[in-house]
Amino acid sequence: MSIENRLKVWRGYLGMTQAIFAESVGMPLRTLKGYEMGERLPGCEALAAIASTGCNINWLLTGKGQMCVGAQEKPLQAAELRAISGKSGPMASDEIEASASRRLGAITSLVAALDNPQEQAALLDELFSRAQNAAEMHALKQAVAELRAAQKKAA
Repeated sequence: MSIENRLKVWRGYLGMTQAIFAESVGMPLRTLKGYEMGERLPGCEALAAIASTGCNINWLLTGKGQMCVGAQEKPLQAAELRAISGKSGPMASDEIEASASRRLGAITSLVAALDNPQEQAALLDELFSRAQNAAEMHALKQAVAELRAAQKKAA
């Protein structure tokens, strides 16, 4: 079975239409259709988005192993995927923790699927760098908000 067929099987397993799946993972519908028709192969960002749904990327790419990441018993549902992507408003802290745990599992699978240790290290370095940048941006936004609040009090 090819990657495009395994992607269709995964989407079917989730019980989603192409439109719902594409929206849930934040990819254009035309891009997903291209993947499922074998016109193109998903890149790193697309694979990471697909992995966030609980799909074992090693299985998706090679057909080897289980379809679901780790011991996940049930796939994420469309509403849960929308919540993770931020499309349905803020999440509770337990939802954030569960989402982070699933995503960490997906990232672990992505890294483990790479055979070359240098590629694994490069991917981990890139992910760490992006996480650091996001944390720094968050801290900067908080500092700006605090400065604005202090300015309003002083005025």
